[in-house]
Amino acid sequence: MKFRWISPFIIAAIPTLACSEILLRQDGIIIDHKLSRQSTEVGGQGLPQPDPAGSDILLFENGDLMHGTFSGIDEGLLWERTDISRPIKFRIPGVRQLVLKGGLGVGLDDKTSFITLVSGDRIPGEIISLDDKTLSLKSPVAGNLTIPRTHLKSISPNPFDGELFYTGPFTSAGWMTLDYKKTEAQLEKEEEAKKKSEEVGDKKKQEKKKEVSSPWIHSGAAFYSLGTRPLIMPDAELPEAGRIRFKASWKGRLNITLVLHSDFVRVLPAEKEEKEEKEDEEAEANEVIPAPSEEEKKTEAPKEEEKEPAPLKEERLLDLRKGEGFQNVPWINPTNLTHADIYGTGYTMTIYSSYPSLSRNDFSDTGIARSQRLSTTRSSMSLSESGDAEIEIRYNREEALVMLFVNGDYAAQWNDLSGYVGKGKGFGIANNTSSSQIKISDIAITSWNGMTDSAKSMNHPDRDVVLLTNGIDRFSGELTSITNGIARLKTGYTDVQIPADDLSKIILKGASQTDLEDVETNGKYLWEKDPITILYKPFGRIQIAPTSATKTTLEGTSPFLGKISVDLKSANILRFVETSPDISSWFDDF
Repeated sequence: MKFRWISPFIIAAIPTLACSEILLRQDGIIIDHKLSRQSTEVGGQGLPQPDPAGSDILLFENGDLMHGTFSGIDEGLLWERTDISRPIKFRIPGVRQLVLKGGLGVGLDDKTSFITLVSGDRIPGEIISLDDKTLSLKSPVAGNLTIPRTHLKSISPNPFDGELFYTGPFTSAGWMTLDYKKTEAQLEKEEEAKKKSEEVGDKKKQEKKKEVSSPWIHSGAAFYSLGTRPLIMPDAELPEAGRIRFKASWKGRLNITLVLHSDFVRVLPAEKEEKEEKEDEEAEANEVIPAPSEEEKKTEAPKEEEKEPAPLKEERLLDLRKGEGFQNVPWINPTNLTHADIYGTGYTMTIYSSYPSLSRNDFSDTGIARSQRLSTTRSSMSLSESGDAEIEIRYNREEALVMLFVNGDYAAQWNDLSGYVGKGKGFGIANNTSSSQIKISDIAITSWNGMTDSAKSMNHPDRDVVLLTNGIDRFSGELTSITNGIARLKTGYTDVQIPADDLSKIILKGASQTDLEDVETNGKYLWEKDPITILYKPFGRIQIAPTSATKTTLEGTSPFLGKISVDLKSANILRFVETSPDISSWFDDF
């Protein structure tokens, strides 16, 4: 659905709309007289609030953006702005996503347990009980739920082993992009070109160009690459043993570099005064040295004092940034493009469509940048030229171990026999080819319990698998019940009772799970009406076919949850379109 763009200021200026709703459709504005709502209030003394538009962001299918305030759903999405006296109604098929509070809403407790459905829904809440038929859950966003056991894929009593360090990116705060350094001559040339453009009335074009100059764009809960310069989070909270997971989508050949435990400090030899050294050399060459006398010959010549090596200098990226906002920082020197020169001491992992590699980056005692590729044992890896994958890195600094998993499968492992050089806490991503486009989303940094098995090895068609928080013990068999905080598991040898506080995750057997491909109701597909996806920070995800909504509550239906009402006060994003047919549509709003 492509909307004709209608300026809100033009709408506000039309007096005949004062007592009516506004419905935008493809062929223009239609007046809807059925609704009667109060106009948006303004601040004291008739002045607008600090943000005159509103903190919510609406993104349409055709790429248009509108700031304002989500007002609910009633046969369309209701939208308010402080500069418009009446709410606007948009047809939902033309809306792509809604970012609430600019993505800055208060998140859930990161230690909240959650369940995962076969549909991919992740519902946070306290697990009350489980039997052979249903699971009872007390959710902070969906209330008390009773869910058929066949709809469950896994249960996570202690997600991330109790430690979640980052999830997002719901905002771009804490991230930055590394830009090329420019000489004074280049800066002067750009300034002159800008002045000439302004003189010929091209000022708006220059302002637009400046707005999209970043090589990475943040929109919704994802980053999109527009170039090859790196995107980094220099202050990432990376634990001693941890996991970094994210979803990568791309068009073109995959070629990305991941920055791990880098300190973004460059070591530089002290600058030499070449002119003075040259003059000293010339003076020495032209100096006439008289022959020594007999007395001087008898005297032992004193030993020359050994010169101390020139002191090394450090250049820190973090000294160049300004605040915590998303920004470009001039840092990359085009003449020095080794990974050590760009990222400092640490590791870089390059992932191609067919294989990965890991390099150790550091500096010698004399300040020479070094990058050494580590040997690895790896399995075959094949990623298509247009697709997506879940990338997971597991590492342990003490054991100098780095592992790579792709879509839950083991891909490679490296052991740095020289000791783990990565003492920094920086993480980053770079798209290495300008001919491809990359989308990065669903980033999570968590602790790691040391278990080296692949995610897929936990799934069994005929057994429930229980993982303990210690990262070592696991049991398989039949999970008979969970009551009063105790999980009961029947194995081939004995019956086991385990406190839920000691459980990391329970993966239910595949044979008992609902098969989505076979689910049809009365000859119709699974969803009779297109659902929307509600995202909560840090990990909530619920799909609902909406029937109505207010500013704080959404009601609807789900083939897995039945009729449901969810709280929107802590929601971050309402996603009306889950995927796009072409990756180029990512850039419509930039």
